[in-house]
Parts: sequence; structure tokens; C-alpha cells
Amino acid sequence: MRNVPISTALAALLLACLWQSAAFAQCAPAPDSPYFFRNLSEQRAEAKIAVNAAVFEQQLSDTFQSRAADGKPLNKRDFIAVELAARPAVAGRRFYSISNYTLLEHRKGYTVASYLLIEGVTGNGTPHLAESQLREVYEVVDGKWRLASVEAMPIAVPAAGPSVN
Repeated sequence: MRNVPISTALAALLLACLWQSAAFAQCAPAPDSPYFFRNLSEQRAEAKIAVNAAVFEQQLSDTFQSRAADGKPLNKRDFIAVELAARPAVAGRRFYSISNYTLLEHRKGYTVASYLLIEGVTGNGTPHLAESQLREVYEVVDGKWRLASVEAMPIAVPAAGPSVN
């Protein structure tokens, strides 16, 4: 009995397993999946906390449009300035959460996403939160997905009613 064919077959099997696990470990979300667009949103939320304008510059299209809380139109430069200048009312550790991420429309070169963004800061043991329902439009520009517009709608927090015992 020769050990060479068994050793060669075993080596080939091990290489195939290693190649597959390496391929899976390096996979990023597909650019046509909700995970891809959610990842872009998370990158911007993290960049806002880190005050990193480069992430916004990379993701926003040159024709980007949005509106400030007062309804004033914002272009790319103004939007980045507003996002990075926003500071919480209290000092502490900043955080964010993205939930209910949904692709409302997705076709070749165009996607509309909606999600709930919760931004907050923990100061003095008490979290302070701001919630917004966001609607984002992405378009392919020069072969890359770029954020074309953002529409934010603050979510009204219901007033605390009388407690029922």
C-alpha cells in the first residue's frame, strides 16, 4: 500500500477546506443586500462619534441633498459640518443603535433604505437619547454606491402618563 495517494488526497482536501474557510472569513456583505447598506449607515454613525469627515466624504455623492432640523436645505459640505458639529447636551460616552433596517426599493443602481437611528450618551449613569427615523437614497456613481439624500424625521417620545398601580 502506497501512502502517497492518500497523503496527496488528504493534502488536497485540507487545502480545499482552508481555501473555503479563508474565503468565507473575508466576505463582505454583498452590495445588493440590506447588510451592505446598513454597514454604510453604521460607518457614518461611528464617524460622527469619532468626528471623522473622511467617511462622509467617501460615501456622500457630490450632488448630495438633505434638510436640517429647521427645514433648511443642506448640500454635502453643510451636511457633513452639521453632523460633525452635533454634540450631545451632556458629557459622557456616546453610542448609537440602528434597528428596523429595511430596503424600501432596490433596483440596479438605485436603493432606498429606511431605519431607526438611536443616538445617545451615557452621562452620570443616565442615558440621554435622540431617535430619528431615516430614509436614505443611494445611487451608483462611477461604479460605487453613494448616498444621494437623507431625510430624517425625529420621533416624538410619548409623554409619561399617570402610573397605574
